[in-house]
Amino acid sequence: MMSMEPQRELLPSMPDASRVWIFAAQRWLTVEESASLHSEMTAFVSGWQAHGKDLLAGFDLLFDCVLVVAVDETKEPPSGCSIDKVFHLLKMQNEKWQLDFFQRTLIWAWVGKELCRYDYPSLLQALKVGEVVMNTPVLNTLPTTLGNFRNKKFISLSDSWVAKKLHRDLQNT
Repeated sequence: MMSMEPQRELLPSMPDASRVWIFAAQRWLTVEESASLHSEMTAFVSGWQAHGKDLLAGFDLLFDCVLVVAVDETKEPPSGCSIDKVFHLLKMQNEKWQLDFFQRTLIWAWVGKELCRYDYPSLLQALKVGEVVMNTPVLNTLPTTLGNFRNKKFISLSDSWVAKKLHRDLQNT
């Protein structure tokens, strides 16, 4: 579990309309892993290109486990190949540190004053015992723009991608 970070502006040099990707690791990064990822991402975004043209991009690491990557598509849109390069860099983190940024079914929820990670079975159990409720804030992993994520880093569990499945499974128990 991770305690809440102080509020700070997320990627202040990037416009709200920027395209955004949210990658949540399956665990919290160590200080060494965080420093290594920060160094690699800094080098990556400073040289990120699409079809030979520089992309205006940025990144941030939140809560020592959530990587936010943004590109200002109004300056130059990323190509499929350029987007693949981000995914490749993050796949290399798994080989290097056993950090998996692609477990898309994990749910990160604020419980009390701590960020907790759940897989689906543990989230269902937490709901059954009242550890979490449908209005518990969960990480918004599917924002459409950076501005959307800035305004709604967390949404209620009832508004998340997993809500329908939870309702169905809770009714069947």
